[in-house]
Parts: sequence; structure tokens; C-alpha cells
Amino acid sequence: MKRKKNKRNIDWHSGFAGGLGLCFRRYREKITIEREHLLSKQPLRIDFLVLKKQEGVLLDNAIGRGFRRYNIIEYKNPCDALNIDVIWKIIGYAGIYKSHGGKVDAISDDEITISLFRYKVSDKLLEGLKNRGLVIRTVEKGIYEITGLCKLPIRLISINELEEKELLALKVMVKNADEQTVRAFITESRNYSLPGDIQDADAVIQVSYDANRELFSRMRGDDNMCEAFRELFADELENEREQGIEQGIDKGIDQINKLYIWLFSNNRAADVQRAATDEIFRKQMFEEYNASLK
Repeated sequence: MKRKKNKRNIDWHSGFAGGLGLCFRRYREKITIEREHLLSKQPLRIDFLVLKKQEGVLLDNAIGRGFRRYNIIEYKNPCDALNIDVIWKIIGYAGIYKSHGGKVDAISDDEITISLFRYKVSDKLLEGLKNRGLVIRTVEKGIYEITGLCKLPIRLISINELEEKELLALKVMVKNADEQTVRAFITESRNYSLPGDIQDADAVIQVSYDANRELFSRMRGDDNMCEAFRELFADELENEREQGIEQGIDKGIDQINKLYIWLFSNNRAADVQRAATDEIFRKQMFEEYNASLK
């Protein structure tokens, strides 16, 4: 998988899309995950919509157990703010989504949930919500349910607090990621064989790599991770090898050009012709040229 090394903004949402896919990899046949679900003809989009294809499907992990039929997700990367206005914005999106069911009450409000993800949900936000008279209940570690703001179930997901191995993909997408967590995810991702899982893992690792290049560079030199990196970074390693070969060729051409210029400047045109076809003689000329530089 080829890593992009040019300076650019980190594509956090693509990474989260991959992480979300891996969180529910066991249920790929039972749900659809729509990215940037359009709410209108104008650019008004839900970040992610997790839609259960059939009733009664249980997504059995910490973030999935609270899902109903239509599950609206807002993802805030570690650099984005999560505050009361963001929460109200997503409530508004949920209202628009409900109204677009095609006929009256086609999408029941009893089947809609709202989840807002951020790597860390601040204590300041939780305290501020409580000061507004809202009830904040810890459903599971890292899952905070808000009651009293509207009828719809609203949950704040603090990714850094999640503990289940199945949710590991979400935890590596942060700057200064925990090394053991990254190692655990890379090791886990080597077990993926389905194309969808591999593609999602690639998106997650790309974001984690962009956010933690020093960490990844250090781990590449670790004997324990050597085999994993050969598999996960095969494209990049091959690209680096090809670049090395190209650089070597360019360097060789540059050295030959300098040799020929030196010979011409010393009125040795005949030696240039011979060096061009005689490898042993060319090496002798290089020895003379290098000696002249000392």
C-alpha cells in the first residue's frame, strides 16, 4: 500500500470511514454505511448513515448496541470542536432526514439515533450539558447518552475510552497515537482477507501514518514488526527501491558526464570514445579523474 509523503492535510474522514467499516466488519451483509448522505439537492450532508437492512439486526459492540434502524453519525477529528451547537446541528440534520422518507412518517422517529464521535469528549462539554439540566448517562465506557435535549437518543462517543478490540481501528487515528495500540491494530489488520476489510484498513493506516510518521518510521526498524511492515507497506517499499535505483542511475550518468568533460578539457577526445565502449578502460579513466580531484 503506497503512503503519500507529500505535505497535505490529513484526510481524517476517509480514515474514520475505514475505521467504522472495520468496527462493523462482521455485519457487512446486514447494514449499509453511507458517507456524506445527501439531505437535500444543495450540499447539506450527514457525515455517515448506518442503515440496517433488516429489522432485528444486532450490532454487538459498544457503539452498535445502541443503534436502531437509521443511525446518524457525526465525526469530529481530533482538531475539530464538539460543542452544543454541533449537537443541535445534527439534531436538525436528523429532522431533515426524517422528513425525506418519501411519504408521511415513512421514517419513524422511534427508529432514529444520533451519535457524535470524537477522539476525546471533553469533561467541559459534559459538565456544560449537565449545567443545562440535561441528564448524562454513561451507557458503556466511552459512550455518553444525553437525555432531555430532544426525543431522539443522542450519544457522545469518546473514542479514546473505547476498550473492545473490534473498535481498535478508531483509536489509532490521532496525533501522538499510543504505540502499543498502533502495533495491535497493524497486527490485527494482517488477518483481514476480504477486499472491503483490506480497503478499510488501508484508509485507517493511511491516516494514522500521516498523523504519526515519526512513530511509523521508528516501528519500521523494529525486528518484531518487520514482517508486518513488509506486507502493509509493500507498495511503498517497492517505490522507495525504484526511486533508489533511479537515483543511482542519475548519479552514475552525472559522474560519467563529469569524466567526459574532464577528458575533453585535457584534449583527450580519443579517450572519451574508448571509455564509452570499453568498461575496463572507463574504470581506469575514473581512477585518473578521481586522483586529479585530490
